Amino acid sequence: MITKSRGASRLAAGLIAVMVLSACGGTTAGSGGSGDGASTLRVWFPGNLAEEVSWVNEKLVPAFEAEHNVDVQVEFVDWANLATRLSTAFAGGTAPDVFGHGNAAAAGYAANNRVIALDDYLAKMPASDVEDLTFLDQGKVGGKQIIMPLRGFGHLLAYRTDLFQEAGLDPATPPATWQDLRAAADKLVVRDGDRITRSGVIFPADDPTSMSQAFGSFLFQAGGNFADESGKTITWNSDAGKRALEFLAEFYNGPKAVSTGLGEATSGAGAQHPLVTGRAAMAVIDEATFKSIYEQAPDVAAKIKLAPPLKDTTAASFGGAGNGLFISADSGHKDQAWEFIEFLLTPANAKAYVQAVGGIPARASLAADPELAAQQYIKPYMDAAAQFRGNPNIATWTQQREALAKEIEAVLRGKTSAAEALDRAASEAAALAKQN
Repeated sequence: MITKSRGASRLAAGLIAVMVLSACGGTTAGSGGSGDGASTLRVWFPGNLAEEVSWVNEKLVPAFEAEHNVDVQVEFVDWANLATRLSTAFAGGTAPDVFGHGNAAAAGYAANNRVIALDDYLAKMPASDVEDLTFLDQGKVGGKQIIMPLRGFGHLLAYRTDLFQEAGLDPATPPATWQDLRAAADKLVVRDGDRITRSGVIFPADDPTSMSQAFGSFLFQAGGNFADESGKTITWNSDAGKRALEFLAEFYNGPKAVSTGLGEATSGAGAQHPLVTGRAAMAVIDEATFKSIYEQAPDVAAKIKLAPPLKDTTAASFGGAGNGLFISADSGHKDQAWEFIEFLLTPANAKAYVQAVGGIPARASLAADPELAAQQYIKPYMDAAAQFRGNPNIATWTQQREALAKEIEAVLRGKTSAAEALDRAASEAAALAKQN
């Protein structure tokens, strides 16, 4: 194991890493320069966000190599190609030492022995550090730590304060309950005859999966969940689930519909987001989308506020652990791989990472950081972190989610009832679990 310097070099590296705000651009590959005899550590990050590429290649990797005898080779892989690229790499014996993915993939990789459990490494960290890692428990599968979450995410209701005032609503008292949300949407919608020209509210609707996340928020708020505590029994078709999907569908269907835009790409839409263009007065958005609005349309962003998670029986919203890093079971450099992950999660780098990428920092202590607290696209999500809930960590979840998402889209498009759709999806999900 390569020993990590605990002295001046680590402090210097941390200072380098915290000097973040990166320039746009960069390529999709990074390489090290740690000298002759260095081990080579291959790392795959998902996505191609310019700010992340720049920060990782220009700040993080040089700082890590400055105190380790490791040559880090980074590749950024588009999310759409990530699963296929990883499958091919594992089959061919060319998998990276470290790779990133969404938290929902953890159980599947664990079940197929593609990754290692990280508990022995965590046991060597100071207890205070472990306690500070906000989303650690959400990276566990079967009680073992499988993925190290790098950041959190969440969905919150955003609203235009100027449009609230125009409609006679008080911007200081945003919707807090389902009834509040529906009443506000009814006042904010604008129609031209039968055509909606401004939605009262819109929800994540880029694709079926994002629609299932919108449903997830209402499911949690109604007191329901996707599955029981064991993850073995599907519960999304409970009374709470059916009530939640019916409530969501009523915004898009029928004579009292107040929402449009199913299938429109809004995630990370920045200046083109319907909140910015005025085609929606309220929208449920994630932190990355709000960050893109701030960066691309700052004048309008100043008129947007976020409400705490809504409540029916419970105040909650879809979110929690976002993307994280795994160590490949095939890696010949597992200790160095862990050192890289641990370095990325130091307080300075955990802060720098969300400054570049957005999201909720992986460390609870950073909620008090004045720079992060001053960012309106970060602070409201940090404040709501305890109320975010996500997917169950079960091996067949991604396939089960596809079955659910397909049925939710059919309901939102008015093609079937909520009860029938959720029951069908639950039956298909149970069959998938049995096959596995």
